[in-house]
Amino acid sequence: MIPTNRWTVLIGGFLLNLMLGIVYAWSVFVRPLMDSYGWSKTTATLPFTIFLIVFALMMIPAGRAQDKKGPRKIATLGGILLGAGFLLSQFIGDVQNPALLCVTYGLIAGAGCGLGYACPIPAIRKWFPDKPGLSVGLVVMGFGLSALIFAPLQRHLLDTQGIDATFRIVGLVLLVIAVLAASLLKNPPEGWKPAGWPPPQKSDTSVATGPREYTQKEVVKTGQFWLTWVIFVFMAAAGLMVIGHVAAYAEEIGLIAATAAIATGVLSVFNAGGRPGSGFFSDKSSVTKTMLILFAVQGVMMLVFPHFATTTATLFVTVAVVGFCFGANFAIFPSITADSFGIKNMGANYGLVFTAYGVGGILGPLMGSRIYDATQSYTTAFTVAAVLVFVAVGLTWLLRTKYFSSKKQA
Repeated sequence: MIPTNRWTVLIGGFLLNLMLGIVYAWSVFVRPLMDSYGWSKTTATLPFTIFLIVFALMMIPAGRAQDKKGPRKIATLGGILLGAGFLLSQFIGDVQNPALLCVTYGLIAGAGCGLGYACPIPAIRKWFPDKPGLSVGLVVMGFGLSALIFAPLQRHLLDTQGIDATFRIVGLVLLVIAVLAASLLKNPPEGWKPAGWPPPQKSDTSVATGPREYTQKEVVKTGQFWLTWVIFVFMAAAGLMVIGHVAAYAEEIGLIAATAAIATGVLSVFNAGGRPGSGFFSDKSSVTKTMLILFAVQGVMMLVFPHFATTTATLFVTVAVVGFCFGANFAIFPSITADSFGIKNMGANYGLVFTAYGVGGILGPLMGSRIYDATQSYTTAFTVAAVLVFVAVGLTWLLRTKYFSSKKQA
């Protein structure tokens, strides 16, 4: 048994997220499924959509369960379901029915992702009270990096082994590594804190909560929660619209498919880097100040995207900034949840907040598709997304002044 300390827990959380983030590599399956079974793009994308919805919804009971039973058991179950979902998906070649993948990949693997993702963040937040933003960012960075590993791996396997074997091989990898990573997760002893670390007196502390620990029922009755939730919906929708359409946009402006693929990779790298990067900044200043700055930058980039990102170089710059700001959400919103509602029930409470990601995951890509179909251009879609982000900036300012004002504390 590996000795438990906070760094082994962080490594376990990173590895688990590296496995869970495989959902972002689903796009490599779309064309093979269409070509092999005659499915439409909508049909081939449906298992991915179901995965995201189940992932977000499962965070609510998963967070509550890990608060009560600890992260190791729940994360282990999540790793088993994730691997099992892929292993069962290998039978798609026998039935060629999309309903199978909707159940095995979408429902079973999606549930496993939700169970697993709910566990590392609350544990890490407890182990690293001195570096809360950076530590959470490092853990969830694994989720953002996952596609860089699994997309080329699955592409190679699809080309050399076929669809069924790809699901089988990847499923075994996920099962082994996710369960091993889950075994490293553990909460610190009650009252534990790093040696020599005095709890800081920060001005950016929620006046609504103080030392109080909120339950789920109490959280949903607060205006603070609903402000946070709507902000997350708008930010997730804008970021996921870019992620879902960046390759198509690149080809739309005349870039070759290989360049479009590189642009997707650039976005993934900066998506991953934005998680610890924003966490570091929030530790040095405050989480709400970091939100205001990054959200404002995101809004500007969304507004200028279709006008500025017209060459290979400018596209790479633009998706890098958008990717960094999108990745920041996954360090920022756990931090704002803990600062607002405490860490005792953080798993359950962040599960509620994270449902916003599921709504954004439906809203953003669908909005981009519908507007493009109607206008044959992405310009209006990016403009609408920019408006959503700027509304989120305004709501963040309201959140900061109403609930995180040091003047109100005095």
